[in-house]
Amino acid sequence: MMSYGSFGGMMGGFGLLMFIFWIVLLTDLILLGVWLWKQINKK
Repeated sequence: MMSYGSFGGMMGGFGLLMFIFWIVLLTDLILLGVWLWKQINKK
């Protein structure tokens, strides 16, 4: 189950970079949402 098919050598590395970027971005958005929710609830 390790066959990538059309995923080439370059695209494999690029896909991994994009995957890490999206995880960081999503985590950042979740943390920002939690922080904003706490700020709103303080009032």
